[in-house]
Amino acid sequence: MLAAGGCRSEGGEGKRPEPALPPAEAAAKAPPSELHGVGGVEGERAAYDESRQPAKVIAALGLAPGQRVADVGAGLGYFIPRLSDAVGPAGQVVATDINDEALARLRARMAERKNVVVRKVGPDEPGLEPGAYDLILLSEVDHFLSDRVAYLTKLRSALTPNGRIAVTHLRALRPPLVAAAEDAGYSVVSEYEGLPNHYLLLLQPSSSR
Repeated sequence: MLAAGGCRSEGGEGKRPEPALPPAEAAAKAPPSELHGVGGVEGERAAYDESRQPAKVIAALGLAPGQRVADVGAGLGYFIPRLSDAVGPAGQVVATDINDEALARLRARMAERKNVVVRKVGPDEPGLEPGAYDLILLSEVDHFLSDRVAYLTKLRSALTPNGRIAVTHLRALRPPLVAAAEDAGYSVVSEYEGLPNHYLLLLQPSSSR
């Protein structure tokens, strides 16, 4: 170990210590901490993208320009850019979550997308306006719900008359979701089976079919 001041430059001057950064600047330079249970960001992990197949998922949702979509439990917003593109400038994407850090990162990423709204909600409250959404997406989130049936029941009021709920998750978690959806008064109107590890179901309230 070198003694303090023993390291010198070729010019013979002692190396001066780096000045301490202000707290805000230090935080900006610090690498983001790893978050768990909030998904990912497309393009950061090739294996995750290969598993999730985002282009296929969005195509299967059948969205149209001008529609309003909610991504419930959006986390870091894996699907948000593609949802934003699908509904276009006349549409809107509302991304909700309970995690402050995930929401802050998502807001920063989506700052230039005028059709994206990032919103904090409570664990058991969707926080969505009634009768406003053509599609509500739950991606790898329903297992976090304390009561799937109660939450899905609350989502019904947020749908437009022909609105749908899309749920995608690992195939092993399909049975409890389907059972909860039926108990909440939904029917499976379609299912996309082209994903490697996930199911993708489209639900509608049974009374609106």
